Amino acid sequence: MRSGNKTLSLFAAFGIVFLFTAPILWMVMAAFKTISDIYAIPPVWLPDFSYLENFTLLLTENWQFLRNSIVVTLGSTALCMAFALPTAFGLVNFGFRGRHFLADWILSTRMMPPIAAAVPLFILFNNLGMLDTVGALVIVYAGFNLPFAIWVAMSFFRNIPKEIIEAARIEGCSWFQTFWIVAIPLARSGIATVATFVFIFAWNELLLALFLTTREAKTFPVVISSFSTVTKTYWELISAATIIQILPPVIFTLIMQRHIVSGLTMGAVKN
Repeated sequence: MRSGNKTLSLFAAFGIVFLFTAPILWMVMAAFKTISDIYAIPPVWLPDFSYLENFTLLLTENWQFLRNSIVVTLGSTALCMAFALPTAFGLVNFGFRGRHFLADWILSTRMMPPIAAAVPLFILFNNLGMLDTVGALVIVYAGFNLPFAIWVAMSFFRNIPKEIIEAARIEGCSWFQTFWIVAIPLARSGIATVATFVFIFAWNELLLALFLTTREAKTFPVVISSFSTVTKTYWELISAATIIQILPPVIFTLIMQRHIVSGLTMGAVKN
C-alpha cells in the first residue's frame, strides 16, 4: 500500500512539474523552428537545434536593447545594495526613537503598485531631461527594489550576534569599520540572496520601462512585448528572445547558489 502511495505521489509530482515547465519547453523548441514548423499540423516535436536564424535576426536588430537591460540591471542592483545594506545595518544596530516606525514606513512603500508612480516619474524625468535614458531606469529600478532589499537585509543582520558588534566597537572600530569589516563578511550569504532577488526583479521589469523609454534606453522585456502586435504575433522571435531573457537570471542564480542556500537557512536553527 505504501509503495502504491509513493508511486502515485511520484506521478503527481511529475505531472505538476510538467504542467509548469511545458510552456518553457515549447518556447525552447519554437526558438529553433521556422515559422512553418511552428504552425505545422501535426506538430514538429523535435526541432533542428542547429537552426539559429531566429537568434541571428533578433540580435542583429536588438542587441543594443539587450545591452541596455544588462547595464540597467547591474547598475540598479549595485545602487540598490549600496543604499540598502548601510540602511539595514543602521536600523538593526542603532537605537534611536522611531526606528521601528521608519522600518515599517520603508516596507509600506513597497506596497505601492508601480503603475501609481509611472505618470509622476514620467513628468519628473521629462522635466529633468532624463526621459529615455539608462540613468533614469537605474534610479527608478533601484528605488523600487530598495524597500525589499532593506527588509530582507535587516533579517540577516539581526542574525549576527550582538556580542560580535559590541566587541568590534570596544576594540575601537568606527561604525563604518564595524559594518564593512565585521558585518558584511558575516552576512555575505544573506547579501548574495538579496542581490540575486534584486537582480531578477530589475531584469524582468517591464511596466516602468514601457513608460520611461521610447527608443534609446528601451530594455529587452519591452522588445519582447513589441513582437505581439494587433495584426500578428512573431512567435519565432518571442521564443528566441524568451530564451535569452531567462538565461542571465538562471546563470546568476547558479553562480550564487551556494550563498543563496546558506543565506536562506541562516538563523533557521537556534543554538
